[in-house]
Amino acid sequence: MTRMLKALGLALSLAALAAVTAPAAQAETGAVTTPVYPSILTAQQQGGVTYDIGNGPVWGVTCNTTLDATLVGPTDPVTFTPTFGNCAADPGFTPVTVTTNGCDYRIGFTKPGTTGQPATTGTMQAWINCPAGQQIEIHVYLDAFAHAANVSTCTYDIQPQGPVPAGIYHNTPGAVPPDVDMTINARFTATSTIGAGGAPCGGEAGTQHLPITLTGNYTLRAFNDLNGVEGGQMPVDVG
Repeated sequence: MTRMLKALGLALSLAALAAVTAPAAQAETGAVTTPVYPSILTAQQQGGVTYDIGNGPVWGVTCNTTLDATLVGPTDPVTFTPTFGNCAADPGFTPVTVTTNGCDYRIGFTKPGTTGQPATTGTMQAWINCPAGQQIEIHVYLDAFAHAANVSTCTYDIQPQGPVPAGIYHNTPGAVPPDVDMTINARFTATSTIGAGGAPCGGEAGTQHLPITLTGNYTLRAFNDLNGVEGGQMPVDVG
């Protein structure tokens, strides 16, 4: 009887130890899927701020932003090439240029309904990937004349980094054809360069590091890939 109790006690101890040391469950990954491959993905921002720079923030940068990708099968994460146009900074609605230098965004998706979200919704994470030695550069200018002369008031560099939490997405099966709404909120770290005349551009003393948040509402749509040309639109979802 004593041996049986000892054996039972040892088994219970081992079970408790296994429960303590077992790795935490990982969120189940999803995959962006279209009915035909290859397919072209295009995510266009639906107005609003593209970058919040610094705490406060120092600047809110608004651009006409498009994210493009090509799929050859169900994919996670997806590498998007960003394109920025007609950028301006608030306050002042001053000119801004965003130079990607070959950098792109990599966005990963959890499987819908597996992270405490509704059945059509999941979370995202994001990386910034760049060629060796490159980074994303954001230049804020005082006015059109300074822009033409390429004399920036403030410059911000975003080096490769991630993953960071990047917001949530919603599959929209009721759309015709179905698409995906992405609410992106990805907080990265940038480096500030003191601007012309010592302008207050933000950044910690010494490192000049400051937060920079990629933000915005995007609608992700899919199209037939006709040798690199967008064909007809087709359904897309994360599953």
